[in-house]
Amino acid sequence: MLLEEALSSGTSSSSSSTSSGNKSPSPPLPPSDAALALLSFLRDELPAGGISAEKRFINLFSLIVDRAFGELNRPQPPSATAKSSSSPGTVTSPGGSTYSSPASSPSSNKLASTYTTTTTTSSSGQDKLYQHADGGWLSLLNTPKATGASSTSTTSLHHSQKTQSLDNDPIVKLLRAPKQSSNNNNDSYSQQQPTLLNALSAESIHRPQIKFKFPLGGLSPFFKELIQDWKMCYLQEVEIQNSAASMAARGGAGRGGAFGASTAATTTATTIEGMVGKENATKILYHLLLNGPNEQVELKTYFQSGGGSGNNVLQQKNMNQLSSPRAAFITPMKQQQQQMNTPRTTTTTNANNNEPNLELTMLEYYLLIFLRFPLANQEWEVQLQDQLRRMRYGAATTAYGQRVYSHLMSSYMKYYLPHGVYHRPDGGVGVGTTQRFEGGAPLDRTAELFLRLVIEFWVEGQVSPPTFAEGIQRYRNGRSAFLSTSSSSASSSSSSSLNPTLRDSLELTQPLKTTYVSPPSQIQIGVLNLVRHLVSDVTVRNMVKTASMSCQRRQTQEREGRVPTTIDDDATAKISWCLPLAMTTIQPSIFNYIRLGFTCGSIHDRRSIFHRALEAWLVWVEPWNYVMKRRAVVVTGNNNNGSSSSATHRAGEFLRNAAATVSSHRVEYYPAYVKPKPTSPSTYSSQWEAYVVANLNLYTVPLAIFLKRARELDFSSTNEYPRSLALVQRVLRVFSKQVVTVLNSVLNRRADALSASLATMHRDNLKAFCPPSSWTLADCQLDATNLLEEVFSQYQKRKNEMDIFDRIDARLNALFSGKIGSDETALQSLLSQVRYLMHLPQDYQVLPEEPKSSRGWGSFLGLGSRKDGSSLVENLLVPERDASGRLTDKGRAQIYSGMRKCNPIDVHFVGDPLLARVKTYEIPVLVELTVQASNYLNQKLGLVSEADVAEGQTADEDTLSKHYHEMERYQKTLFRINLRFLADSRNIIFAYVLWWLFRTIGGFFSS
Repeated sequence: MLLEEALSSGTSSSSSSTSSGNKSPSPPLPPSDAALALLSFLRDELPAGGISAEKRFINLFSLIVDRAFGELNRPQPPSATAKSSSSPGTVTSPGGSTYSSPASSPSSNKLASTYTTTTTTSSSGQDKLYQHADGGWLSLLNTPKATGASSTSTTSLHHSQKTQSLDNDPIVKLLRAPKQSSNNNNDSYSQQQPTLLNALSAESIHRPQIKFKFPLGGLSPFFKELIQDWKMCYLQEVEIQNSAASMAARGGAGRGGAFGASTAATTTATTIEGMVGKENATKILYHLLLNGPNEQVELKTYFQSGGGSGNNVLQQKNMNQLSSPRAAFITPMKQQQQQMNTPRTTTTTNANNNEPNLELTMLEYYLLIFLRFPLANQEWEVQLQDQLRRMRYGAATTAYGQRVYSHLMSSYMKYYLPHGVYHRPDGGVGVGTTQRFEGGAPLDRTAELFLRLVIEFWVEGQVSPPTFAEGIQRYRNGRSAFLSTSSSSASSSSSSSLNPTLRDSLELTQPLKTTYVSPPSQIQIGVLNLVRHLVSDVTVRNMVKTASMSCQRRQTQEREGRVPTTIDDDATAKISWCLPLAMTTIQPSIFNYIRLGFTCGSIHDRRSIFHRALEAWLVWVEPWNYVMKRRAVVVTGNNNNGSSSSATHRAGEFLRNAAATVSSHRVEYYPAYVKPKPTSPSTYSSQWEAYVVANLNLYTVPLAIFLKRARELDFSSTNEYPRSLALVQRVLRVFSKQVVTVLNSVLNRRADALSASLATMHRDNLKAFCPPSSWTLADCQLDATNLLEEVFSQYQKRKNEMDIFDRIDARLNALFSGKIGSDETALQSLLSQVRYLMHLPQDYQVLPEEPKSSRGWGSFLGLGSRKDGSSLVENLLVPERDASGRLTDKGRAQIYSGMRKCNPIDVHFVGDPLLARVKTYEIPVLVELTVQASNYLNQKLGLVSEADVAEGQTADEDTLSKHYHEMERYQKTLFRINLRFLADSRNIIFAYVLWWLFRTIGGFFSS
């Protein structure tokens, strides 16, 4: 079987069976066998096969993409709709257009007809337009088996998914990034383990004229602002070219456009500027137009003809001409025609504002498909729901395709964004995972494209937050409208009330035009892994340490008066930027990703974007939690780790690492993340001072948003209180006294000249998303104190409402966990952290201390004894209330004037405890029976009159008034019987245990 037929028969079998009834389709190769066959082709035939093998690889490329990701569902052209009556869901397009490089083959047309089936959508499947069809390797749920493998049960299959190493998987071997060596070149094949990325990199370098087409409609449903930015850039380019042509016609020295210019790095900021806040999209366009605007002819024609405007960026219903990605090979002759900029050859494709196509090299096409796949794959969402359902039964496992995708993404990050070299304390260089750079060297062209595609597709996503200028303008408009409708005294307030502070960061982050769309779960995990990869780079540690030493040396000189305190007065005061290029590039996007996640994510769902953004933020702002560890380097041949047991492998690894620490074994250093406990102190040291300054707004703005939203956490529930408190502790522990001192020195303009210069570079890097420099941490005092009041009041309220069983349970849990008194200690530690963070007075108390009310045994026994209000001492800070607990006129006046405030602890139950709603620990049937029995006994014994009972049952009034009347009748009753405690399931269990013990002990003595 030909490799082309084996790869294409997976999806074309259905269409071929309908078109040729006499010939049965060939069975498809299993994914593992197909990957092994492709690996054999890349290892043996492609390096030695010459031009014919290279041409075959180009033909195979589109098949590999379809098998790995699933075919792309494209809109069905009108001409194919009438011809596809037998198979309405598919249409067979012709093969690739003829190309002169590398060479033509007599059998090219025959092979093209074998694999050119593309999946299209009908009018009823518009929701799946430009989505990948099911069946791709990365959409598989279970690990594929090779031919001849024995069938296993579902349980053993899930077990093999956990134990088998993905490094030995044939699909991973085919698609992963090549392992770098010290003299690695992207244009050479790896002789040991050739991968698809090796071949694509070589073809993109040696055959740049071979390109594949990707429809712009595949980006428009997800990234409308990207297309709007590209249109603006193209229109500016056309305007520049027209002005240059007019100057040349008048005899002037006309200058060409910015795209494709040799000084693109300088003309980017001065000539072509896209949408504000979409600088990353503009950089991607510059990459695609390296040789000038005519490199993307269809895109240029489409934008010049008015396409790309409005919400419907692409008029898909008017498409009369479609092409598959295989029909996108551009011949050298066609490329020369495009460079001549002839209108007749460039406007025929999109004369009616049809869908344009991006012309990409093989490597660019693969990277775009790979990074876009989580957004255009519906199978993962189905698998995620199934995974959540299985988690309830303790049998949840991650799908095979998702695990492979994460593994591949990790290898791509290591390949395109490599870590620096770790310098050991003894002066030597640690052997790491083959690094290419020791410092913040610039990224190459492919690595930069990879990073910017990740930023555009994953980090910035479908919705961008408003710039701070837009957010401040919206804030002022809202406040101005409020002041114009208020009283005259409010209208005379100063204009400072219209200026937002750090406390208003949540309001300034709300999206303006579109509704926020949370990225898929796989993208959220991918962004978190990307942040971990960038922060764990040892280059960050080296660069920050050097900058911190310079800042501290400058601080000493300024204190001694040896240098000026401003950098403008000292020309020798210079400092270099202390973050690598990759972190610098992604810093504004990560800042917006965290802000949007905190603002729009659900705080109650542990798998929402809020908590994933929180994890990414905590990793970013605490890089000192990464420590360098070492392990033994094992040089092996073609061994099969998958055949050995995992226990033996772990034991051997442990012994090698132990031996490496006491012998001369070759070791390598790797970053390991030490996750801190919520109550553990910060491990920050002074060598990270420059890092805090260089990420100033990533510390302050997300903190302000978190403090405002943290009040939504559930502190009232017994089960959720520890989790909510731990979340607040994890955030506040970051802001130790040393970190707060560095932040305040910069925010309050007391920093040294070099630190102020770093802060200025940081603000310049954020561009339009940089907040005002006048914001300080003290602006969030109100939100911080409100959060403390919420935590303390809910804790005190839960503590007061605990009965004897809850108190015993709490004491036993604290005793066995070794955390006696831990709640009070944690709250006091939280209070001290907020005091220093927000500069609160040292004698600040969250809640006023109140005398404890006695809990009599009558309440425990269910005899219904009421609380006597005369036993409580009146608190001076509590507003005046009547006997029923309602505010009096004087109490309302006290609150209105600010002399008194309500305390959440004062909120008590309104009504009769006997008639309260059914609790979660009560049995509803028994509640009804015990209430009826209690009323019957109270009436027979004369404890409650029949008139009171009848009045409570027939009163025609609203619910609140009814409860108040019930409470008044309850307070007038001195004593009554309440049997409702018999409906408490805890009491029933306790009584059963006592009965069982009595019966067991009695039977023991009787025998």
